[in-house]
Amino acid sequence: MQSVGKQKTLFSFFGKLTPGSSKSTHPASAKTAKEQKADSNEEKNCANEESPIKMSKNGQKRRLAIIESDSECESETSIAKTNEPANEKGSPVSPIFPISKRARLSVLGLDNLSTSTPKSCKKTTLEKFCYRSTISDQSIEVTTNEKHETSECRSESTFEESSYLNEKDNSYFSSFVADDVSFLKESSTQQRFKHLDFEFLKPEKIRDLNRRRPDDADYDARTLFVPESFLKEQTPAHRQWWLMKSQHFDTILFFKVGKFYELYHMDAVVGVKNLNLSFMKGDYAHCGFPEVSFDRFSDQLIEHGFKVARVEQTETPEMLQKRAHQELLPSKEKVIRREICRIITRGTKTYNFLETEDDNVQVSYLAALCEQNSTDKKNQIGICFVNTSVGKISISQFEDDCDYSQLRTVLASYPPVQILFPRGQLSPQMLNMFKYNLNNVDKEALIPKVQFWTAADTLRNLALDCYFGVDDRGNVDWPEALATCIDQQDLFQQTPKPQYALGISSFGAIVWYLKECLIDHDILRLKNFELYSPPATVEFGKLSSCHQPLKNRYMVLNDITLRNLDIVNFERKKSTKVTVYDEINLCKTAMGKRLLHFWLCNPLCDLQEIEQRQVAVRNLIEQAELFESLIKQLREIPDLERLLQKMHSLSIRAPNTDHPECRAVYFEADTYSKRKVADFVQLISGFAKANKLMQTVCNFESQIHSSLLQALFIRKGGTKCFPDIQSDVQYFQNAFDHETAKTIGSIIPEEGVDPALDAANQAIVHAEKQLDNYLKTIQKRLNCSGFKRYTTKELDDLVKLLAASEADREVALKDIMRRLFASFCERKVKWYAAVENIATLDVLLAFAQYAKCCTREVCCPKFIDAIDGKTFLRLDESVHPCCGKIKTQGDYIANDVLIGSSESDTGQVLLLTGANMGGKSTLMRQVGTLIVLAQIGSYVPARNFTLSPVDRIFTRIGARDSLITGQSTLFVELRETSAILKHATVHSFVIIDELGRGTSTWDGTAIAHATLQYITNHIGCRTIFSTHYHSLMDSLAANPRIRLGHMACMVENESEGADPTEENVVFLYKLAPGACPKSYGFNAAKLAGIHADVIKKAYAKSMYFARMEKERVSQVKETENAKL
Repeated sequence: MQSVGKQKTLFSFFGKLTPGSSKSTHPASAKTAKEQKADSNEEKNCANEESPIKMSKNGQKRRLAIIESDSECESETSIAKTNEPANEKGSPVSPIFPISKRARLSVLGLDNLSTSTPKSCKKTTLEKFCYRSTISDQSIEVTTNEKHETSECRSESTFEESSYLNEKDNSYFSSFVADDVSFLKESSTQQRFKHLDFEFLKPEKIRDLNRRRPDDADYDARTLFVPESFLKEQTPAHRQWWLMKSQHFDTILFFKVGKFYELYHMDAVVGVKNLNLSFMKGDYAHCGFPEVSFDRFSDQLIEHGFKVARVEQTETPEMLQKRAHQELLPSKEKVIRREICRIITRGTKTYNFLETEDDNVQVSYLAALCEQNSTDKKNQIGICFVNTSVGKISISQFEDDCDYSQLRTVLASYPPVQILFPRGQLSPQMLNMFKYNLNNVDKEALIPKVQFWTAADTLRNLALDCYFGVDDRGNVDWPEALATCIDQQDLFQQTPKPQYALGISSFGAIVWYLKECLIDHDILRLKNFELYSPPATVEFGKLSSCHQPLKNRYMVLNDITLRNLDIVNFERKKSTKVTVYDEINLCKTAMGKRLLHFWLCNPLCDLQEIEQRQVAVRNLIEQAELFESLIKQLREIPDLERLLQKMHSLSIRAPNTDHPECRAVYFEADTYSKRKVADFVQLISGFAKANKLMQTVCNFESQIHSSLLQALFIRKGGTKCFPDIQSDVQYFQNAFDHETAKTIGSIIPEEGVDPALDAANQAIVHAEKQLDNYLKTIQKRLNCSGFKRYTTKELDDLVKLLAASEADREVALKDIMRRLFASFCERKVKWYAAVENIATLDVLLAFAQYAKCCTREVCCPKFIDAIDGKTFLRLDESVHPCCGKIKTQGDYIANDVLIGSSESDTGQVLLLTGANMGGKSTLMRQVGTLIVLAQIGSYVPARNFTLSPVDRIFTRIGARDSLITGQSTLFVELRETSAILKHATVHSFVIIDELGRGTSTWDGTAIAHATLQYITNHIGCRTIFSTHYHSLMDSLAANPRIRLGHMACMVENESEGADPTEENVVFLYKLAPGACPKSYGFNAAKLAGIHADVIKKAYAKSMYFARMEKERVSQVKETENAKL
C-alpha cells in the first residue's frame, strides 16, 4: 500500500474536453485553508443533515475554482471569485438537477459547469482543459438526493427471476436498460444518459466476452462484449473502466479517482437508486463519494445483494510520468494504472482495514454444493461452507433422500447468505428446494469444470498455487482434514477418495470464488478446515428401538423446527420478533455469541457432555465472587477470532507479493495504518486479558469441582486445556511501544524483535564507527590546523557502506508491521485454542446469569435413560423461556406436562384439544424449546424437568402456503408430516398442530387419524398432537398409548340453542386432563369483530350440521346392528 501526500489532478479523461464543454472534477491539488477546514468537518457533515438556514448561508458564500490539468499529470490551480446564479434560498441552481439539501462534495466531480476558458490556463505538453466547480466555504460532504427514495433493488426479486438470472444471466444487468429508464423517469432527472443508447448494452444485442448470446448454453453473464471501435473512442481512463466492466459485468465498480470512488453509467444509476447519492452533471450517469466512506456505501450495496469491486490506483502521477518516459507511451495510454484489489459479496466479507465491523457478530456463510443423482431415489450431496470473517472451512459429503432431509438440516445448522452451484447440473427437485429453503439467499450459478472445479482439478490447483507449503519430503503439506480426503495410493496426491469427491468439488468452487474475490490466500493459508458429518437419519420402515443408544452427538433440528420454535432469527435484518437466542444471549464476547448460536442449533445428545455443562453452570452460580469477576473481565475482551483473521490477511501481503493491494495508493494511508496498529494492539491486549481471566479461574481452583472448567483452564496438558500464552503475550507487549505506535501509525520494534532490522541497525553502527575511526586516523596523520575539504577512495567506500546500511534499515522498517503480524500468526494454534476456551466459558456464564436473573423459578433438568423401554418427559410448573423474565407472575400461566412413563395410565402421545386461542400451540412450543434448552446444558424456567434424551424434534405448526414453489397449504402440511413419518425414532419428540385443516373435514380427519395411529403404534415417540376434530377422541380414546388433555377455559351464558354472541369464554391457559367438548370458534369470530348476524347464522347452520351428523351416525349403527 502506498501513500500520497499531495495528489495531482487526475480527471481529464471522462470525455473529450474542449474549452467550450469542460467537465469539473475532484480537485486534488494543494488545499487552501478553507478547504482543509472543510476536510476536517467532512465526517461530521456526512453524518448530519444541514438545516435550510445553514444551506442558505452556504449558498451565498460560493467561489469558483478554475483548475488546469494535464490528463492525470501535474496541474496548477488558480482561484477566482465569481457570482453564481442562485435560487430563492440563495443556493446556486443547476440547470438540470435539483438542489440537494446537503452541501455537495461530489460536485467536485466531472460536472459541466462552465463554457468559458479562463485566460490563466497554462498550456502543457499534454492535453489541456479547464473547468470550474462551486465549492462551499464551509461544509463539503457526500451528496445525497433526498428526493430519491431508495427503491427495492432487483436482487430482491422473486426466485423465478433470480433463478433465471443465475442459471442463464447471472446478473441484474440483463434488463438494466429498462430498469434505468423506469427509475430515471420516476426521479427528478430530466436527462437520458448515454449508456441507455449504447447498442452493445441493449438486451437484444448483449453478448458475453466471447460474443455468446444469453440463449447460448455457455453464455457467461459475468462478462460483457465491448466493441473495440467503441473503446477507441473513449478517453484513456474511460477505456480502462470499460475493460474492467467487460470482465466484471455483474459487479458494481467503485472506481478510484484521486481520493474519491466514482460510479459510472449503469453503476451510477444503482448508486443513486440504492445509496441515495445524486447524479453529477454530464451526459453520462456519474456519482461518487470520498475514500473514507467506502465501508458505509459498500455495505449498503452488499446487503442489497450486489457485488462490489474496489478499484484502486496502483501508481502515482510521478510513477506514471516515469513509466511513460521509459516505455514511450502515446498520449492515449498515459493513464494512471488501476487494478481491482477486492471484490466483496455478502458471503465474502473479511472486515479488513477499509471495512469496519458491523454490529452483527453472527456468521455469514458462503456455501457451494453439488449433487449426484441415482436411480434408487438416493442422492449424493457434496457441500462446503466457509466463514470468511474467521477463515474456517467445513467440507461434507453425504447420502440424502429425494426430499433432501439431510441437506435441509445442514443448511439450518450452517445458514448461508450466498450459495454457489454448478449451472445446469442441479435436479428440478433441488431447484425447488432452493426456492423454498433459500429464498432470501444470494445464489450464483458457476460454469461446470471452468468455475465449479472437479475434485481432481481442485487438488491439482491447490498444489500448484502453493497455499499450504511443503513438508520435509517436498510434498504438499495438506491440512489434516484435506489429507483425510485424498487417496494416499496416488503418489501425486491429486486423487480424492470417492466418498469425498463431491465435497472436494464443492470446495473447489469455493476456492475459485475466493480467488475471484482476491482473498484465496487470506483464507486458505490459515489451514482452518473441518470435515462435517451431518446427523444420521432413519429411513421409513427402519425404526430404531428405544433400547438402542443415541448414536448422534447432536440433536437434529431442521430449519422448519428452528423457525416454528423461534430458536434463532433467520432474518439478516434486525427484527422485533423475540427468539430463544435473544432471551438467553447474555454472552459478553462476540465469540461466545457465535458459539451460543451454534449450540442452540445443535443441542447435545450425549448425556455425559450435557451433565458436564450443567455441573459447570451450577459451579459458576455457587461461586458468586468468581462469577462477578469473570463477567467483568469478559466484557473487556474484543472479537479475537475476527482480529486474528485480519492479522493473518495482513501478514501474507509482503511488498513483493503479486497482489494489487500491495501496490494500491491510498490518500488516507496514515488513517489505515493507524487502524492496523490499533487492531494489532487490541489483539495483544485481548489475549493478555484472556490470560488474566484464565489465571482468575486458577485462583479459585480449590472451589471448582466442575470437570469441564478444570479441563478448560486448570488441568495442564489436556486436549482442551487453555494454552500457555503468557510468554507469547509478554513478548509482543514488550516488542514495541504500543501508545506511540497507535499515535504515529507505525511500529518501531525494540532490539531483538526483528532480525532484519537489528542487522541493519548494527550495520549502521559499524559503518559510523568505521567513519569515526577513519576520521581520527586522518586527524592524527595530518596533525595540522585549519580545514581543507577533500576525499579519498577509502572514505567514499565507507560513506557508501553507511548509505547502503541506512537503505537496508528503511527497507526493514517499511515491512516491519507485516513481519510482526506474521510472527504473531505463527502461534495461531495457541491463539485459536484460547479463543475456543474463552467462548465456551462465556456461554456457560451466560447460562448461569440466565438462571440467576430469571424471575421465574428455574431448575437444572435431570436426564434419565428410558425406563422399561419407554421414553418419557415430565415438566412441573413450566413456562416458556421467552417469558422467564416477566416480572408479574400472573402474566403467564405455568403448566405441568407428563408424556410417557412406566405408569400404565400415561401414554406416549398427548392428544390436545381446547378452545380457539386457548394456548395449545404455545404450550407445544414451550415444551419443544425447553427440551432444546435442557440439552444445551442450560437451566430452564420450571420447578422440575425430568426427561430421557431427545434425538430430534419435529414440528408441524401453523398454516401457510408457498407461492414461490406453488405449494398449497395442505401440501406444505403433508410434506412436513411426511418428514416426521420417515425419520422420527422412538427417541424423537413430535409436535403436530391441527393437521388436515387444508382440505375437507372428512379428508382432514382421516389424514389426522391415520398419522396419529402410525406415530402411536409404529414409532412410539413422545408426541403432542393438537386437533379440533373431536371425532378423533371418540375413535382413539381407548388406546392406552394416547392420553387426552385440553386447555381449560370458563364459559359464561352457555346453553344449547342460546345466542352464541352472548357467550363469554375466559381462557385459563391451563393444561387439564380429558377432552374439550367444543372449540368455541364463534367466540373467536366475535373477538375478531365479525358481525353478530353472521355469527348467529353460522351458529344455526352449525347446529343443523350437528343434527345431521348424529342422524347419520345413528343410521350407520342401526345398519351395522341389522347385519349382525
